[in-house]
Order: sequence, then C-alpha cells, then structure tokens
Amino acid sequence: AEDIDDDSTATTLSGETLSFDKFRRHFHKHIITINDDSQVIFEDNLVTNGVIHVIDEVLIPPAYQPDIVDFLTSESKAEFFNILVDLVVQVNLTGALQSPGPFTLFAPTDVAFAQIGDFIDVNNATQVTDVLLYHVLSGIVLAEDIDDDSTATTLSGETLSFDKFRRHFHKHIITINDDSQVIFEDNLVTNGVIHVIDEVLIPP
Repeated sequence: AEDIDDDSTATTLSGETLSFDKFRRHFHKHIITINDDSQVIFEDNLVTNGVIHVIDEVLIPPAYQPDIVDFLTSESKAEFFNILVDLVVQVNLTGALQSPGPFTLFAPTDVAFAQIGDFIDVNNATQVTDVLLYHVLSGIVLAEDIDDDSTATTLSGETLSFDKFRRHFHKHIITINDDSQVIFEDNLVTNGVIHVIDEVLIPP
C-alpha cells in the first residue's frame, strides 16, 4: 500500500488501466480507492508469491461496462424496467440512449408505471417521447451534485425541481417535483448515470 501514490495508475495483466486515489484519514492511516469506487479494506497481505489487497467492490474492465440501455436490459435489472425499455424501443430512442452522451436518466420502475394507469397514451408517440425525454438530463449529474431546492432542464425542454434533505449522518433523500423519490442513485454507466425513481415524472 505504501507504494501506491495518490492520483496514480497501473496497468493490469489484462492490459487495462487501474486508477488510484489515496488520502489520509488520521495519523498514519490512509484510504485507497480504485477507479473511484472500490476501496481497499485489508491491505498488505503478504504471501510467498506476492501480496493481496482485499477490496469491497469488483473491478469491471471498461469493455464490459454497460451503457444506459445495457443497464436497463441486463439480466439482473430487466425485470424492473420492462415498461421503460418497451417505450424507449417503441419511439426509437434506443440509439439516442446508447450514444456517447453523457446523460443522466431518472428511470421509473415497472411498479412506477403501473401506478399511473392510462395517464399516458402509449399509442401517442409524441406524448411518449415527451414523457421519456422529461426523465433525461444532458451531462452527468450525481446525487452529490443535486442541491436542495434546485432545478434542471430536461431534454424535453421542461424543468425538474429537486428537494434534498438529510435522513441521518451521510444519508439523504432526493425527491423530484415533490413526489417522485430517488430509490437507487448513482448507477454509473459508460455514457452517463442512472438514478432509479419510484414514480413516473409527468411533464407539466
């Protein structure tokens, strides 16, 4: 661990690069993170043929990292986003959400769509497109970037309003337009970030 410098990189045996951040916690203690996410939790376990550092997250090579559509249709997530994916395909937004972006998507679950009944005419391509684009921001907006009582303009041209308040310690709750709540935040993908929400956002 003492050989790892802050803001440094190393090439793995797969040929890909790992990036490291290292900062002091107190006295001689430090925290090492890899690729901004995974943290070394037990370091310097010496063995006869090297050293092992135990980490708290799997490191995913860039070639295997999903884009927005890959995330929504992945085996572990598909059961939650069937309706969203169907609507995206229906109005030909798949290519847009696979483009480099980057984008921030607020993704309603199937349960969220079930709650609105027939409020959206799924046969009206214009309405469906407007509703979907109302869930997308240009650029990457992480949960930590969202301020209380703030707004953002969506790709539909309409505005979302955000409220953010502390629940306890470092935990917070983010609500959108006073109703929808972010239930799983900061799902990073190759072309942006996805925040899962519990209610569909309806344009004004």
